[in-house]
Amino acid sequence: MDVNFINPFLQGTIEVLTKMAFVEPRPGKVYLKDTSLAQGDVSGIIGITGDMIGSLAISFSESCICHLISRMLGEPLTEATQEVFDGVGELTNMISGVARTHLEKDGMEVYAAIPSVVYGKNHTLNHILKAPSIVIPFETDEGSFVVDVCIKRANEGPKMVKNYQVLNQKTLVNSSAPAEPVKQNDQPAHITPTAGVDRKTMLKNKLREISAIRDDIVRQLSEKPFMPISQRQLLKKRIPLVDAQIKRLRLDISTIEMLSNISKEDMENPTIVQHYQHYDTNKKKS
Repeated sequence: MDVNFINPFLQGTIEVLTKMAFVEPRPGKVYLKDTSLAQGDVSGIIGITGDMIGSLAISFSESCICHLISRMLGEPLTEATQEVFDGVGELTNMISGVARTHLEKDGMEVYAAIPSVVYGKNHTLNHILKAPSIVIPFETDEGSFVVDVCIKRANEGPKMVKNYQVLNQKTLVNSSAPAEPVKQNDQPAHITPTAGVDRKTMLKNKLREISAIRDDIVRQLSEKPFMPISQRQLLKKRIPLVDAQIKRLRLDISTIEMLSNISKEDMENPTIVQHYQHYDTNKKKS
């Protein structure tokens, strides 16, 4: 594990929480963790693949995450509820997205799976890589949390595997009967390649989820005219961030569809179509 890859996740965490929850987390001293025990009461976890392979987990104390989600939603939350679990999944996804953006600036192509949430005292998290993870501890005025990263540069073999999912309960958004996240006594969370799910399908599923989040924000703004001003402002600030995610997902899907229509032979031996403005290639130079 290269410590240089930790900086994008540190930057992503500070950027997302500052913009979304108006909280500036204070990073502590980075340390190595060689156990599967989570350092919190509620954790979000997401698989990462591409030029980098591994996983990212974010574990919050209950008091800390309730405060953060309260700041995001503009309403008081004092205990872990489905709203809090959904918020953990959303934060995990956004922090992963910002970190991947920083990695891509260094020329790497990086993808992420759909985040999942685990809840309960002394729950465990097993990373994709069977190796110690690097933990960045953070403090806030209302409690602590950690960013737990286990990632490395992929070889050509692992880079071909595009889909890593989390086998514990998936975080649901806007469901009429939301499923509960994994509790402490259930099977520990771990990540493994998902068979039969291609990247295009995964991206389309993710696009539907993000679009549902946006629709719900718009619905709340239109159906609740007497919403507190602070909450309305928070929701309005979230729309551009969600729109950026939707735009990126649509571009990724369009790229995959375009590439799928190109044969291997065409990619290896592209044909240059002559345009009427092209000079005659057989014309001798004068």
